[in-house]
Amino acid sequence: MIFYNKILRLEVKNFLLGKTVLWGFLSLMAFGLYGFFHGYSVINRQEQILKKIPYVQAEHIQTIVEHGKGKTVGSTAYYPFFYTTNPPSPWAKFSIGQRDVNPFNLKVKMLGIGGQLHDSELTNPLTLLVGNLDASFVFIFLFPLLIIAFTYNTLSEEQESGVWKIVRISSSQTLRVIGRKLFIRLAIILLTSLTVFLAGILCLNLPLSLPTLRLGSVLICYEIFWFALALIVISFGKSSSFNATALVCLWIFLCILFPGTANIVIDNKIPVPEAQQTAIKQREGYHEKWDMPKKPTMEKFYAAYPQYRKYPIPEDKYSSGWYYAMQYAGDAESAESSDDLFKKLEQRQSLSESFGYMNPVIAVQQLVNKIANTDLANHIQYLQSVKRHHKSLREYFYPAIFEETLTENLDWNAYPRYEPAGYNCSSLTSGIVSILLWSAAILLVAVNLFKRNFIHITDKQNA
Repeated sequence: MIFYNKILRLEVKNFLLGKTVLWGFLSLMAFGLYGFFHGYSVINRQEQILKKIPYVQAEHIQTIVEHGKGKTVGSTAYYPFFYTTNPPSPWAKFSIGQRDVNPFNLKVKMLGIGGQLHDSELTNPLTLLVGNLDASFVFIFLFPLLIIAFTYNTLSEEQESGVWKIVRISSSQTLRVIGRKLFIRLAIILLTSLTVFLAGILCLNLPLSLPTLRLGSVLICYEIFWFALALIVISFGKSSSFNATALVCLWIFLCILFPGTANIVIDNKIPVPEAQQTAIKQREGYHEKWDMPKKPTMEKFYAAYPQYRKYPIPEDKYSSGWYYAMQYAGDAESAESSDDLFKKLEQRQSLSESFGYMNPVIAVQQLVNKIANTDLANHIQYLQSVKRHHKSLREYFYPAIFEETLTENLDWNAYPRYEPAGYNCSSLTSGIVSILLWSAAILLVAVNLFKRNFIHITDKQNA
């Protein structure tokens, strides 16, 4: 036992003295620190914008009311916009997800909502193509390369130098020798990962709570998967160049080609022209009402709000009640396209999760974004909440509009405030189980290959 402990310490020392370990650790720390800085910068900029919104909103409403004095609410209500916000979770700094492409705040007016939901800032196309180098990018795309660098020559280097022949002759427990070498590498990989992750907790001020624990657990499962994948390659007993080439090709396939192909499949299988159709139908549904009799438009409005039927709408002149009824009618006529859009977005999310069962890289990216509340599901939830808020705003102003209340006689500070949905994380069980099943299956195959390609050969030579 003492002999094997000495061998273990010697193996650890030899491995740690290698340049690969030092440069790999320093590179990952450097990329990790940049990832923390980038994630913090992006989310901090969004948080600073969100902090200013209440002041901008209050000043805007005050200005509108000042200019609207002496006019009816129906005339004034056309101009103000009302902010809605989707605040980032504390873990968004770790994984930006889709927050760089989807709007995190939307300002809505009393007009039709159909064309307002999909308004967002222009984004650098190069950033969309490459992605953000945040902390999740470091763990999901760069850590596998570190695992490849640590493991590709675990046995092949000793085979090529002739050391393995001596091991085969001098020891009858080659499986234990192999296990010791692999255990050392796995331990250092996990230690490096833990060091970077703890640095992320400190740098990004992540709360020590269940989501942080979930985040760390997902990343550990992911690293075990890549370690198992490396084992199955080196278990064939091929040369170092073969192992390195095979593992890099697997990395390219799993991290780049497969997700790219999956994205094309999702785009072709579930296209979403409804976003444009919703805006077009809402605009057409509204603009065509100008040339139509007012009664059909009002009847459509009265079907939803019969309490306003008592207010007369003249046919021969403009009225604010009819104008906002037109806006409602435009939304009503585009409602089917809007519902189809949300259904298709949910279908896309479901299909992408199905691809995650086939590729742990996709699965982990989805799990990390889900924990950080930066995934598509969070954006869908936000858009639906904006629609509900827009409805409550309309219903607040409708009585004053139909009663032709003067602007100064309405309490403009009593309008419904938008309440963000808050943090929400659905179950992660299926995604984690799929990664563990992949790892277990690969490990089982790797162990059998080790026995066939190393142990059996050794037993024959010793016999």
